[in-house]
Amino acid sequence: MRHLLLFFCLFISIHAAQGIELFVAPNGDDANAGSINKPFQSIERAQQAAHDVKTSQPVTIYLRGGHYFLTNQVVFNQADAASDENPLTISGYRDETAVVSGGIPLDLQWSVHQGKILKAQVKPDASGIDELYVNNARYRMARYPNFDPQARFFGGTSGEAISPARVKTWKNPVGGYMHALHSAMWGSKHYRIDGVNPDGTLKFQGGWQENRGGGFDPFFRGGYHNDYLFVENIFEELDAPGEWYLDRETNVLYVYPLVGDDIENASIIGASLQQLFILKGSQDNPVKNLHIKNLKFKHTARIFMAPYERLLRGDWSIARLAAVHFEATENCTVEDCCFENLGGNGVLISRYNRGAVVSGCRFAGLGESCVCLVGDMGAVRSPAVEYSRTLDQDKIDLTPGPKTSNYPAQCRVHNNIMHSFGYIGKQTAGVFISMSEEITVSHNTIYNCPRASICINDGCWGGHIIEHNDAFNTVRESGDHGPFNSWGRDRFWKTSYNGGRDYEPFAKQRAKLDNYKTTLIRNNRFAHDGGHSWGIDLDDGSSNYHVYNNLCLGMGVKLREGFFRRVENNIIINGFGGFHVWIPGCDDVVSRNIFVSDKPYQFIRVDPEYAKEFDYNLFYNQDSEPVVTGLGDPLPLHEWQAKGFDQHSLMADPQFIDPQKGDYRVKPQSAALKLGFKNFAMNQFGVIKPEFQTEVSKATRKFTPAKTVPTQVGKRSAETIIWLGATVKNLIGEAEKSAAGIGQETGVLIMKAPQNSPAQKAGFKVGDVIIKWNNQKVHSLDDLKAFSKTLNQKSARITVFNAVERVIVIAEQ
Repeated sequence: MRHLLLFFCLFISIHAAQGIELFVAPNGDDANAGSINKPFQSIERAQQAAHDVKTSQPVTIYLRGGHYFLTNQVVFNQADAASDENPLTISGYRDETAVVSGGIPLDLQWSVHQGKILKAQVKPDASGIDELYVNNARYRMARYPNFDPQARFFGGTSGEAISPARVKTWKNPVGGYMHALHSAMWGSKHYRIDGVNPDGTLKFQGGWQENRGGGFDPFFRGGYHNDYLFVENIFEELDAPGEWYLDRETNVLYVYPLVGDDIENASIIGASLQQLFILKGSQDNPVKNLHIKNLKFKHTARIFMAPYERLLRGDWSIARLAAVHFEATENCTVEDCCFENLGGNGVLISRYNRGAVVSGCRFAGLGESCVCLVGDMGAVRSPAVEYSRTLDQDKIDLTPGPKTSNYPAQCRVHNNIMHSFGYIGKQTAGVFISMSEEITVSHNTIYNCPRASICINDGCWGGHIIEHNDAFNTVRESGDHGPFNSWGRDRFWKTSYNGGRDYEPFAKQRAKLDNYKTTLIRNNRFAHDGGHSWGIDLDDGSSNYHVYNNLCLGMGVKLREGFFRRVENNIIINGFGGFHVWIPGCDDVVSRNIFVSDKPYQFIRVDPEYAKEFDYNLFYNQDSEPVVTGLGDPLPLHEWQAKGFDQHSLMADPQFIDPQKGDYRVKPQSAALKLGFKNFAMNQFGVIKPEFQTEVSKATRKFTPAKTVPTQVGKRSAETIIWLGATVKNLIGEAEKSAAGIGQETGVLIMKAPQNSPAQKAGFKVGDVIIKWNNQKVHSLDDLKAFSKTLNQKSARITVFNAVERVIVIAEQ
């Protein structure tokens, strides 16, 4: 210790200007002095040396180039706390690539098992590996169906994957996995196979990764899609290049190499750890001013079977696990790092954190989300978990804002590139926010992901700024969503709002109890090409949002059930305003926007009189006059204006400067400017970092041209009939699916249920979807007509769905 202290004294005198520098290298020795010429071998040894040095100088731990294979996660606690002036930094050294890995390097002796399948014995410490990387390429567990990069979901799915006939071909599937989309495609659900039932079906454990759909108990949660699923980790399915299987009883690894891979001389790494760096203090004594820079984080194990926590009434559940995990920190940062080939999340900012920053980082090839900011349930006043739970309004806490400070606030996610994540979890996002306050998400480029680029799970507690982001190729493996998505579902909100009923007169006064600070969504470019997207999707009571200066390509803005939303000065190309199930007095404002669309407003169960303003908008459709839908027969704009709306709005060519090159500013003579529209910059979307801009420029994306897309004609009949005095029709289209909260285009929708009609007296309500008659499926109007003929003095049990299922008993009238 004496020679170490002498070294530090000399080192401090030489390096007083830049502070203390400690060095670590894969070929170092923890008995060394930690200098550049005699580096330590482990990060933990450098960490301890930093503790031993008590000086008023910044301390930097430099990791020299190479791989650091962690056997345990590195934990930074209160002992690592530093001051603003003298922070502790863990950094890669100059241009050298330092890789912090949760993997185990495998040195294997191969022999032929059968055909092209090779086998090798692994050591017991590798028996728990969950991912396999060969020459940096991720191999896949033996699976059915085989991986197809062109398949939309999971790289290939089939309902036959769990059929008894297929299960019969497996000797022992225990330990295998089944991955499936949620039944309504609102995320994904994952299960471990625990056995086979006598009828040949599989026994499962899991499904808790999604907060909505299906029943719940500690072992199983249903609601998975019957077709969009696959199985893996089944030995008999090892039949394609790039697959592997580990027999965990014998520790024998089987691999079917990719063509061209020299497996005997390849670098092979098995992912083992689920987390790498953990910064963990306490609220009274947080980790302060610790900065992680210029490191590459790789090879964490997947987390889908870890315990998941259900988060309020948003759709998310989450495992609080990530490659880099912050909890109880102040002014700590992750800068210029790379997160690649990770089985779980990239960065988790959990519970109490203030001033955390994630900037200049690259996220690619992640099994889950990139950056998650998630507070603690104990900080929420009158918390409710799961969509269908409605709070007793006479029992809720009426104090605005959070109850404690145990949540992230004043944090920033800035200038990051995020793509190709969510290869396992589909209820994932580039940036996810829950139970947090004043989070800034700025200048990120987010693309090629299964669901939203940015998602806010709840209204706790607003004040966020979402600006200058660029999102495209999103919502690729899910439905009923947008590139940006939020849910409210706060204290004032009731599940029954979904049916347009049970409005309390005090809802408006309580709408800001949780989202008590306005969230700004501004100066972003959100693009969606192909398929349906709600765009900027303010769903289920999202309140107190100001949405302005956004370029929306191939999508628009959706407002549902909340209060105090202002949608102003946006450009919406081939999208629309989706206005769903409004509450009286919502005070929404839709003003000074440009809509290039054949159907710019699409209402469903909405009285437009509830809004504060529709006006000063510019509408254009080059083929015909735009129409407003959802208020009876389609209304041409002049008829819509005759009802008193959009009195100053105009229909004219907006005269964009160069839409084919993405410049949607309008020319000086544009009528939009006369209405008060103001141009905003078209060259400030997304990442600022030059190397990131170069990478993004090579990504495939499509700008939707200014010509509107022809309306698709559905295959289901739009006929309406009178049934028990109610007006009913087939449920058709994404809007009606979303409004009912149903995942499939099925059932018969109640359009009108007049007062004192037999339907109304029986209990049917506007927005109900009839899905079953005496437990037999009602898919269409024809089914309802046929079943109705069988009533004949008998009663019938009618199952309807409107956010939740209800059963109504009817008899012949």
